Amino acid sequence: MTDKVLVAYTSRTAATDEIAEIIGAELTCCGLRVTVLPVAAAETLLGFGAVILGDAAARDAHRFVRRHKASLKHTPLWLFHRGTPPVPHDVTRMVRRLGAIGPVSFGGAAPDRDRAKAWARYLADQLTVLHRGFVSN
Repeated sequence: MTDKVLVAYTSRTAATDEIAEIIGAELTCCGLRVTVLPVAAAETLLGFGAVILGDAAARDAHRFVRRHKASLKHTPLWLFHRGTPPVPHDVTRMVRRLGAIGPVSFGGAAPDRDRAKAWARYLADQLTVLHRGFVSN
């Protein structure tokens, strides 16, 4: 298993890409190799040991899931989305269908940097537990 993590995002508002960048930077500080990309630029999941996907409620995220469905069934997947609970029904269905973890909701107009960093540290710890190849500080 590789310690490479893909943080793929789609952003109708600037806050989602900011959250993705914060998560990516924090995971990097925890010793993981991270690539942060818009979902449209994520052509393959080959070489990635985990995927973090946001904004899971957006149409582009659903296209990403359809395009990579076979790989995602065997890759740990966490979801986040912009907005406030309740979680949209299509996101809940995506979680069940793929065995994803989440989603975490990031509401409000501006990203909550502290919450995003804390969630990323939690993810790094989870990856360490799930895959011995992952290393976390």
